Amino acid sequence: MKLLNKLVATAAVVMCASSVFAATNATVEAYAHPTLFGSQVQSTENNGVYVVGDKLLKADEVMSIEDKTNVLVDAKARDLLSDLEKFIGKFDPKKPVLRSEMAHALSEGLGLPLSDNTDKYSDVKGSWAFTYIYNVTDKGIMIGYPDKKFRPNQQITKAEVFATLAQLIDIDVDDTPVLDKLNGVYDMEEIPNWAIYPTKKVMATGILNNLPDVEKVASEKYLSSEQLYKLVCFLSYNKYYNAKFLNGAVQTATVRVKMKERVDARHANIGETFWAETLDSSEFGNELFAAGSIVKGEVVEVSRPGLKNPGYVKVRFNTIQNGSTKAEFPINIASVSADKVKTTNVAARFVAAPFSTAARIAGVAGRTVSTAATDISNNTERFGDNWSNVFANTLSLQPMAGLRSFGKTFVTTGYCVYDIVKLAVSGTFGVLYELGDEVRYLVLPSSLNDSALNPNEELEIIYNK
Repeated sequence: MKLLNKLVATAAVVMCASSVFAATNATVEAYAHPTLFGSQVQSTENNGVYVVGDKLLKADEVMSIEDKTNVLVDAKARDLLSDLEKFIGKFDPKKPVLRSEMAHALSEGLGLPLSDNTDKYSDVKGSWAFTYIYNVTDKGIMIGYPDKKFRPNQQITKAEVFATLAQLIDIDVDDTPVLDKLNGVYDMEEIPNWAIYPTKKVMATGILNNLPDVEKVASEKYLSSEQLYKLVCFLSYNKYYNAKFLNGAVQTATVRVKMKERVDARHANIGETFWAETLDSSEFGNELFAAGSIVKGEVVEVSRPGLKNPGYVKVRFNTIQNGSTKAEFPINIASVSADKVKTTNVAARFVAAPFSTAARIAGVAGRTVSTAATDISNNTERFGDNWSNVFANTLSLQPMAGLRSFGKTFVTTGYCVYDIVKLAVSGTFGVLYELGDEVRYLVLPSSLNDSALNPNEELEIIYNK
């Protein structure tokens, strides 16, 4: 745990990645105000790059992976699994992961540039994953078998997964053949002697501790697709990369910006724009942009904070401009970190709070009333249709059918009453939640910085050339 805390503290990474995570034409949702029975949602389509914002840390703060990255990793893993589904169709993410899936996870999850195809293996050309397989094998991250086959549809054991990932983990562990308990509770089983050392390296990072079904991670021979993708995402987020494998594979450049307005999961909506200023001169394409150039972006996904949910906001950096000189911001962002973290000052919070409070309460009340009106309208229509069927069936000499239709009138009425009561409770809870959330923002603003970018925060954006 000391090692884990040290690694996380020195990383000080508060935001994470972009085209690596974004599924093409991904459907994103903006959750409206959380209530007891769920939220209203809106959907939109977006392409390109986004950055995921989660808890913002000062460099000297220390916290565990669970505190810091679960929201980020969940979002990233969902996107990668959604991308996988485009290739293989509907699948069960709980089933053992395949070698082809691991090639996809590593290639996309680590943001590796694609390699030129080479006919290394006889069984790869017809596979949906041939590009990803060539990509990871060309870089030496995965290897095939001596018979010139990769076996893309073969299940890969967790020992093999750990041995592969251990190559990318640049930390030292002792070479004694004894494994600690996973999460301090579960014995790590199904690990042959040859895989003990790489397993210890993976365990030492702490990236296994928050996978789904941790007990199964320890006891079973295979990881599920869901577990593997989250594992790679944890690895990607924390940057435990070994230069032996990734040096030269990804060439990066850096631009530092200062946020000029607030973007947070409590108030941001999809499509809203924001702007920042560059802190240093930066070169994009063939143009040189001086310090103070304007970077514009937009919000592409929002998850509202709720009970036991820190929420998150995803933003995309679109353009950079200095006077008449303008360029598209690079879409292949690798990571973003915050060098200086700010909290909205007390005067701004107290002046702004009444407006957001009134708007959010009005929003909850309005959605509750409008949903109730829609529900009553729909059930009134069903009620009339049921009575129409009562007379039509009875007069058609089908008395039993008429009786069933008569019974349905009571069922329709019951559902309508139930829905209205549920909406009333839900709306009341929503109003109380919004009031409590505003008070918390006034008193403890840092507790809601989990998914906020504040004015004057300085971000370091690293993108792949």
